[in-house]
Amino acid sequence: MPDMYAFQASKPDSQSEKTSAETYDPNILPCRIHHDGPVESAGRFWAPKTDEKDNISTAHFRGRKLRGRRVAIPDGYQGVIAMPTERILPSSQTIDKNEDLVEVQPEEPVKILETQGTFDHMMVWGHENMPAADDVYVKGLEEWIRFAETMHGVPPTDEKTTST
Repeated sequence: MPDMYAFQASKPDSQSEKTSAETYDPNILPCRIHHDGPVESAGRFWAPKTDEKDNISTAHFRGRKLRGRRVAIPDGYQGVIAMPTERILPSSQTIDKNEDLVEVQPEEPVKILETQGTFDHMMVWGHENMPAADDVYVKGLEEWIRFAETMHGVPPTDEKTTST
């Protein structure tokens, strides 16, 4: 069974200048990069330009032209950059000595995801063309969140539905 995780704000590290309030601009690229650490001269490899007229971003990565679409995180939500830790969330089970002895299954340990930063939009990139509305990442943000809200009974925040 996969691990269970809970979010927790990161603790300021005296050796690091990063804080949990740091904001990021994530990019979803149409390629696989076998590297997950910092790059010394990122500007040499990644320098997207945005056309102010039509708000479309263009970049070149390893000789391939990429077109980008900015996708906003819906209102009421926040994008989070998090790192898994080995720390475990304390158990919330309490034992009442007055109740009869009941066999209780032990809770599955919940590991902590430490928040490194946040984002309110992300760039989704496509080869040569801007990603369409049916792109899995665009659809995931724009459509699936609304679907999940409907499925779980979260009332819409549309002003038309509120009575005065």
